[in-house]
Amino acid sequence: MKKILYCILIAAVAIACTKKSDPPPVPYASFKVSSVQKTYYNYSKFCKDFCASSTFCGTFDLNDNLLPAELLKVGLPGDPVAGQVFKAGDYRFVFTYVDPNQKWYGVTGGNLKLTMTRWEGQGGWGSGTFSGWLKASSTDSVYLSDGYFQNWIWTYTPNSK
Repeated sequence: MKKILYCILIAAVAIACTKKSDPPPVPYASFKVSSVQKTYYNYSKFCKDFCASSTFCGTFDLNDNLLPAELLKVGLPGDPVAGQVFKAGDYRFVFTYVDPNQKWYGVTGGNLKLTMTRWEGQGGWGSGTFSGWLKASSTDSVYLSDGYFQNWIWTYTPNSK
């Protein structure tokens, strides 16, 4: 009987000590617009796309709408690397925010800075932080702070047959 209790005790300890695998990351973007918190869980993977000629382009939005309300678009030139910083004026860097009223704000004329914190390449993850001012086509501007995004990286590779 002692052996059975001992075996049950060892099994219980072994089960309790096994590490559960972490849940997979979730693509999203989180930031503040003029101190109002926004979190977008709808996304398109970073892919080689025509995003104003950026090499990698990804979008995040609030409601997965056809009309671009509550949208964040990130276009990264070249092949990004962790630690790389993109800022307003960098060739082919695109950063766009569309507010709930469908007013478009862009990095041109603003001073937004984006820092890549991870870039794993094809099939991996990309993440970064951002903050700064974006400008509308008029004289209006908006401040984004405490920005963070993480997303899958996907590039089309044709099958060679």
